[in-house]
Amino acid sequence: MPRITVDLIRKKAEHNNGILEDLEELSLHQLNLEKIEVISSCCKHLKILYLQNNLLPKIENLRKLKELEYLNLALNNIKKIEGLQSCESLAKLDLTVNFVSLQTFEESILNLRKNLRLKNLFLSGNPCCDFKGYRNFVVASLPWLEKLDGSKITKSERIIARQQLETNRKELRRISGVIPVPEDDSDNGGEAFTAENRVKWYLEDLKEEKEREEAQKKAASMNKPPDPLKEARDKMSKKVVNIPEGTLPKQRNMARVKFSFGEDEEGNVIATIHAPKFLDTSQIEVDIHPKWFQCMIKDRNILLHTPEEVHPDKSKIKRTLHNGHLILTMPKANWNGGKTRKTSKQPKKSGKNNSTKKEREEKLRERENLAVDYKNIVKNNAKAAMKTTAPAVNLGFLSHKHDNSLKQTKRDRNSSLEEGADDDSSDPEEDADVPPLI
Repeated sequence: MPRITVDLIRKKAEHNNGILEDLEELSLHQLNLEKIEVISSCCKHLKILYLQNNLLPKIENLRKLKELEYLNLALNNIKKIEGLQSCESLAKLDLTVNFVSLQTFEESILNLRKNLRLKNLFLSGNPCCDFKGYRNFVVASLPWLEKLDGSKITKSERIIARQQLETNRKELRRISGVIPVPEDDSDNGGEAFTAENRVKWYLEDLKEEKEREEAQKKAASMNKPPDPLKEARDKMSKKVVNIPEGTLPKQRNMARVKFSFGEDEEGNVIATIHAPKFLDTSQIEVDIHPKWFQCMIKDRNILLHTPEEVHPDKSKIKRTLHNGHLILTMPKANWNGGKTRKTSKQPKKSGKNNSTKKEREEKLRERENLAVDYKNIVKNNAKAAMKTTAPAVNLGFLSHKHDNSLKQTKRDRNSSLEEGADDDSSDPEEDADVPPLI
């Protein structure tokens, strides 16, 4: 026989794109179902539920549907109305053509006393409808009903039903031979609200949730083809164990963190792993080997080869407080205290050193001879310039005194020019040494 599963509900919820969290209407009719299950755990906001024309013998597992307004259970094998106390929003209940007999009729009606919003009830086609006072008994027991079997309940009918309630109850008990015990006023299928039952209900809900998740995972794995890239990543993220001797594992950085290598003067290899700052140290695991090391950061592996062989047993690990970085200090296995780094001192040769000293002295003398005394040259040039008269230059930044000296030199020059002109106007003297002009 078919069963109600998450996959079945998701298939029937195509109008809501297969989303169950906010599903409001679900139709599971004509599926030959024998049990109500899973619905209340995955469709808590359901408002309309169609379960007609199945083989359901009992109303069960609907206590979490607080928003359910319409429940259709017509054409099933239900013998008693029960398990609906917690459906506080229920407004319409259809139980047409079921098997609610006279023996369970009174108890079934009493089990609906908590459903104060119930306005419309259908019980036609059940054996209990053969009872003569059936309608008056239902109307008097549930005074908030507005319709029964599709017929509106009038005020006069309510008054008559209330007057005949005790008579109809005695007659019903006489015919059925049963004094009913109403279902417990709890939201848990008749079970009392106790500490033990609360633990029991919690475990039941947990089991249902786990079954639903497993079914979803199974359905997802069946629908989706295997992803080789994802499988390879998962494999590389796991901790490396049992490496064959003489081989090195492949390097990886599945944690996607930065890292760096360095050395210090004491012969240590320093590896810095930039772990997340606020990650708890309990989420970090380090494993150091002579030629490689691995660091598990939140179930993600980073495996690196060391530049040189190191001592795993002498290595130190610490974590900085200000940035959360992981610092691995690993001593080198072949380090000899740094002696190989120092250059050996060669014995001095006196003859060679003396010759080089003489050569240096000679070069210094040559440089001194070739050196130019620029300072003295500048001073001598300045003194020579002061002795010779410089041409007058009109510079705006010169002082007033200097300007007057310039004017004086100009007057002297003009006077000398005038004298020269006067000399030119006179006749030239004859010189015996100068040859005559031809």
